Amino acid sequence: MSGFLIGRSGSRLAGLAGAALALGLLASCGGSSTLAPPAAQSAGISLGTVSGFGSVVIGQQRYEGEAPHYFNDDAPGAAQAPQTVGLGQRLQLVRSAAGSVALVQPDLVGPVQSVSADGRSIMVQGVRVRVNADPRLAPVTFFAGLSGPSELHAGTMVVEADGAFGIDADGKPVLLASRIVQRPAWTRSARLTGEVSGLDAAASSFRLGDMLVRLGAGTQLYPAGSRLRDGQVVNVWSAQPVEGKVLQADVVRVRSLLGASGAARISGLLRLPSSGGYEVAGIPVVPAGPAVAAQLEQLGQPSYVDVLGRVDSGSKQVVATEVRPYAAGSAPISLRGNITDYVDPAHFLLRGVPVDASAALFDGKLGNGVFVQLQGVVDPAAPSRVRALALRVLPGAPDGGTVDLRGTVSQYDPRRASFVLSWSEAGVTMASLVRVAHNAVVSGGTAEQLADGSQVAIQATQTSAGLVADSILFRPAAVARGILRTEGIVHRVHAASLRVNGLDIHDKGVVVKGGVLADGVRADVQFDIDPRTGARLARAITIDPH
Repeated sequence: MSGFLIGRSGSRLAGLAGAALALGLLASCGGSSTLAPPAAQSAGISLGTVSGFGSVVIGQQRYEGEAPHYFNDDAPGAAQAPQTVGLGQRLQLVRSAAGSVALVQPDLVGPVQSVSADGRSIMVQGVRVRVNADPRLAPVTFFAGLSGPSELHAGTMVVEADGAFGIDADGKPVLLASRIVQRPAWTRSARLTGEVSGLDAAASSFRLGDMLVRLGAGTQLYPAGSRLRDGQVVNVWSAQPVEGKVLQADVVRVRSLLGASGAARISGLLRLPSSGGYEVAGIPVVPAGPAVAAQLEQLGQPSYVDVLGRVDSGSKQVVATEVRPYAAGSAPISLRGNITDYVDPAHFLLRGVPVDASAALFDGKLGNGVFVQLQGVVDPAAPSRVRALALRVLPGAPDGGTVDLRGTVSQYDPRRASFVLSWSEAGVTMASLVRVAHNAVVSGGTAEQLADGSQVAIQATQTSAGLVADSILFRPAAVARGILRTEGIVHRVHAASLRVNGLDIHDKGVVVKGGVLADGVRADVQFDIDPRTGARLARAITIDPH
């Protein structure tokens, strides 16, 4: 089809970003694992659900080494802070000689159209989204900005949903959700994942279910060189909401192996198309032998599976050498990094994930800055947090490990792109030299605004020479020493209270900075605890516009 723009980036990351967007790979937020040993930087593609960070864990596989660069189709060509990637998101990670590139690509964004009587499924953009609480079936649904499925409601609520897309037994599209996030009610952008039908080149349009997708001169098609056809699985993003079941596409990304090579690991729902063959997560799969073919036939659709193999660059298919049913290899959530936003053992963040470790046995002291490793599960009683099953307090990150620290900048040297970061580790002041990577992502401000006294959150790699930061996020200054804080998506916002990360906080007229406080916005909340009543009292609230 004519009239499409193939994305180009004019930034310093242009080469890598362009390759990333052209390939249309997936995104993850740190994680440690290897498809092959540290030669894991050899070419390969992984598509699956983020089940941990430490660097990043996708499905059952940990990816260690050079930090990937993250991108989102909402702003093609623009790198994104890795801290924004969440547990349960579906990511596509592509490794090549140029480095690792990760694509953050939610499956659905839109209003909740209906909720089933049992609260276990909702309709979003005409796609049925199923909440999963069975760890033997597929990744359990993780909630952000919601305590769980009981808070889902139709009408004004807007959500973002990630998961495994497939075709249900009744022939209708379905998304088995691994993550559901509440968005602000005023969200106008829309996303839709589905199978192309009724492609009309003359009218520059196609259908996804009962939705008509219109293409314009400014629509960007990825991966570079793609050609639309009926039967493809695509993800469509629009800056405008759906109107009358019509979506004007700004970006169309084809689920494809175009441009990919090397090892492949694809997780998702198995499908046996009527035209023949096999698909997993919309990617064509060819069995390497009769044993694999028999296994695929026996599993049937829509089973959740993990396919290992290699990319056949000629046919753009995965040659499957192994198929693992999810129940046969499901693993707990794995998190490794520095504790942040510590309130008590039942309320802290680890790699941005809310954690309850109140029932876990461990040696050592927990607190902000402490480096820990844990295994856990999405808490069945509160699926907006991880319940720690096993936890270890470690002396620090190993060389090549990823750290998350929040502190104060001093001795900033713009010529050497370095500074000293001071932070608190369980009440003890620590400091380390930080070198800023040449391609670091700066959020909440610009690199030119970095100065002594800046309050920042960094994600960095531990080296023998100190820390190398690949992400710097400006943070609001603390209103006073000893004040507690937490950062996340707020909900249950009322005239004098709100909830964030499982914490109910009383708000008695605090002036909100940076935006409007409402359900679904991300905010940094500082608070203290009333010694008489134990109530948490807000002292400062700052909205994160990103």
